[in-house]
Amino acid sequence: MFILNTNDVGAALFAKGQKVESGIDLWHKRIGHVNYQRLQDLQSKQVVFGLPKFSGRKAQICEAFQLGKQHRLPFPNERNQSRNKLDLIHSDVWGPAQNMSFGGSRYFVSFIDDYSRHTWIYLIEKKSEVFDCFWNLKNLVERETGRKIKCLRSVGGKEY
Repeated sequence: MFILNTNDVGAALFAKGQKVESGIDLWHKRIGHVNYQRLQDLQSKQVVFGLPKFSGRKAQICEAFQLGKQHRLPFPNERNQSRNKLDLIHSDVWGPAQNMSFGGSRYFVSFIDDYSRHTWIYLIEKKSEVFDCFWNLKNLVERETGRKIKCLRSVGGKEY
């Protein structure tokens, strides 16, 4: 059995410019927008102590309740996957690490090719070294593949 103390809440909810709510509509909102049929079941089985008897009046349609039941389209399954190597490179900088590496680095920068998922990791001591790492990677992969990097995508952390 649940016991609700309604002394401090009052007998009705008031909203500026709206009518006074009472009865089943008020209790619907008090108990977290529970289904009206469920609320009437709680009343008839006397599960909640202090729940008043509701009249036979039909409950109003709750806008918040209806919005919560709205159907939403799922995210599309297809992603903007690259068609060739080096079309899109994802990059992120992580750090500072609590402990320093053996080489004295507290940060690392990662570069991930969207097409092949090939990953390059560079350990760095300061964030200011990120652009140099990118320049080294760019020269390396463009020489190896004969292709140019078309797009570099980062999380916008101002490392570049």
